[in-house]
Amino acid sequence: MTEAFNPDRAAAQHAPSVAFVIPHMGRPELLQQTIESILAQSAFAQVEQIVVVTKNTEPLQLTSHAKLTLVYAADANTISAQRNIGVRLTHSDYVAFLDADIQLAPDWLAVCLNLIENNSAIKLVSAQQKAAAKAGRIERLRTALSNTSLDQAVAFLPGRNLLLKRSLHDEIGGFPEHLQTCEDYFYTEKVSQHGQLFYTSRTDYIHLGEDKSLKQTFQKEIWRSEYNLRSVSGRTVPLREWPSILLPFWFFIALLATLCSVLWPALLLPALIMFIAPVAAYSLRLYQQPSHTVSLAYIVVFYSIYFIARTIGTVSGLRFIVLR
Repeated sequence: MTEAFNPDRAAAQHAPSVAFVIPHMGRPELLQQTIESILAQSAFAQVEQIVVVTKNTEPLQLTSHAKLTLVYAADANTISAQRNIGVRLTHSDYVAFLDADIQLAPDWLAVCLNLIENNSAIKLVSAQQKAAAKAGRIERLRTALSNTSLDQAVAFLPGRNLLLKRSLHDEIGGFPEHLQTCEDYFYTEKVSQHGQLFYTSRTDYIHLGEDKSLKQTFQKEIWRSEYNLRSVSGRTVPLREWPSILLPFWFFIALLATLCSVLWPALLLPALIMFIAPVAAYSLRLYQQPSHTVSLAYIVVFYSIYFIARTIGTVSGLRFIVLR
């Protein structure tokens, strides 16, 4: 159980320093909003540095600030490499990792620091996602999907907004630079071996670059899942991760059975059951969450597209293992 946030007590304690590290690849207008949300933090006095590591070759036109450092690293092969480069330029007590399209609530830093400073079991804090004011169905659905496990320790966290001690980052060896995607799951699972990953509802963020359509979801999930299998290498895979690893192959078998049903019609019904069963299970689980605001039919369509995309991405990702 975490202690209630007490701003007077927090102010009375030693104020630890924090460095924000942001890897950037495109859409500078979203990066600008991300930086503005850091500058607007109620605990901004504790921010020592804001380090943006960009792959852009053209100079970025951003708000000038004494604490903001831009690093041009066009040769950085992965987001992990960009993050590790940024950390090496910092000397703060804590590191906050943000994606370059995250708008933090003004109390994000104050709340997250209070949680991690006042509970020794918590080693990493992340805030809940909040949908934008005029969010469409897909953004509201993905926001609900992100918030299924609030105010508790979780198994892993996405890298959109993370706060942890700099010393722990160094101890676990930083982000895995051999992974193009899934690096945040690999990283936070390593952190979880030292203590809790806490996902809080006391503050929030808006994902400015969230998927806006089913087409975007399809394209991004193919990319996101290409390194699923490589992310397994070098670590013990807990039981809870096996469904996400094995389901793409389940759907691949269902697809093959559907194609083969042209010659052997008896395969069609088993193939349809193989496809429908996991889609229905995941759809009902999300529909039962109080945070969702979309219809069950739309959730079913979403998961159908989601699993097909992850199947394509995971199967195509086999080449990274075969060609290693």
